[in-house]
Amino acid sequence: MLTQKYLDGAAAYARAWPGPVTSLLRPDNSTSWDMDAIEIDPGDYSRDGHAVEMFPTESQALATRLSNAALVFPFLAPSEQGTLATCRRLQVPVVFGTEYSAVTERQIIDSETRNPLLRWRRKVWAAKAEKTRLQMLRHAAGVQCSGTPTYDVYRHHNVNPLLFFDSRVPLADVLSEHQIMLKAQAMQTAMPLRLIFGGRLIAMKGVMDLPEVAAELQRLGVDFQLDIYGQGDLEPRLRKRIVALGLQARVRLQGVLDFTAGWLPRLRQHADVFVCCHPQGDPSSTYPEVMSCGVPIVGYDNEAFAGIVRESKSGWVSPIGDPKALAGRLAQLAKQREALAAAAHQAVAFAREHAFECTFARRSAHLMACSRLPGKPER
Repeated sequence: MLTQKYLDGAAAYARAWPGPVTSLLRPDNSTSWDMDAIEIDPGDYSRDGHAVEMFPTESQALATRLSNAALVFPFLAPSEQGTLATCRRLQVPVVFGTEYSAVTERQIIDSETRNPLLRWRRKVWAAKAEKTRLQMLRHAAGVQCSGTPTYDVYRHHNVNPLLFFDSRVPLADVLSEHQIMLKAQAMQTAMPLRLIFGGRLIAMKGVMDLPEVAAELQRLGVDFQLDIYGQGDLEPRLRKRIVALGLQARVRLQGVLDFTAGWLPRLRQHADVFVCCHPQGDPSSTYPEVMSCGVPIVGYDNEAFAGIVRESKSGWVSPIGDPKALAGRLAQLAKQREALAAAAHQAVAFAREHAFECTFARRSAHLMACSRLPGKPER
C-alpha cells in the first residue's frame, strides 16, 4: 500500500531527473488510514521513469544497489544510519527529508499514549533519536524540511537546507483571481457558516475535539454546519460523541472522497472555514491544499500551523487543547465575514506560490545541486 500522494511526488522527481528514479521500500504491517492509499506490486511498478523495489535486506546487496546512484534521498531517521554509512563509504551524496520536529514528536506521543510510564519511555527514545538525527545531518549533502518546525532547527545543523510546504494541488487547480473573488463574495453572505474538516480520524489529528467545538458553537447560538471527511480508528467514538451531544443536525460524518474529483470541489464550493484541531505540529499537506481552494483555516497553535499562518498571513491560531476557545474564534468570524474573505484571498496567494509543480521544481533543483550528476547546477 502506497499513497497516491507519494507516487505523484516521486513521478514529479522522475520528470525532472535526468535518469531513473527508484523507491526502495521496507515492508510494514501497520494499518493505514490514509485517504488516498492504493495497492501496487513492487518490482512490477514502473511509471514515468519511477520504479518501486523492496529495500535490500543484506548490507552488501544494498551497497551494490546504491553504488551507481547519483543521490540517495532517505527520511531522516535513526533506522537510516546504515544507509548513510554505506553511502559515505561509496561517496554517494545523501539528502534527508524531514517532517516532525522533536517538539512535534513529543506532542504526538502525548496525543496517542495514555499510559504515563510508556509515554515517558517513548519520550526518552525520541530524545535519543533526535541526537542521532543531528549527528546524521552533519554528514548529509542537504536536508529538505517540510514546514517551518524542522527547518527552524535543522538549518543550523546542515550546510544546504531547503524549506518547502507540501501540496499536491497543481497551479491550474488553485483558484483563479476571478474564482476567489466570487468565493469571497459568497463567504460574506453564506448562511449557515460552512465548516469542514478532512483527514485521518485518529488521535494525533485531534478529531475528538471537533464535537466539542461544535457543541460550544451551538451554545453560543452560531448558525453553522460542520462536515467531517475521512476514516480512522476513532470514527465509532466520534459518531457516538456527536449523538451524545445532540449534534446530528449540525455535524455530519461524510466518509472519504476522491482527492481530485471529490475533496477539492467540496472545498471550493461548500466550505467557508477549515477547522483544524491538530494538537501537534505535523506539517500536513492539508494546510496548503485547503488554502488553494480559498478556504482559510482556524486551528490549534501547533508549530506547523503557526508557521503557515506566519508565512501566509492567513488563518487564525487558537490555544492547543481548548475547543471552546477555538469555537469562540469561529463565533467571532461568523460575524466578521469580511475578515474571512480577506483571509481567503491571502490563502490562495500562498497556495499559488507553493503549488505542486512549483514546489517540486524547487525540490528537484535542490536535489540535483546536492548530487554527483555530471554537469549539475551549482549550489
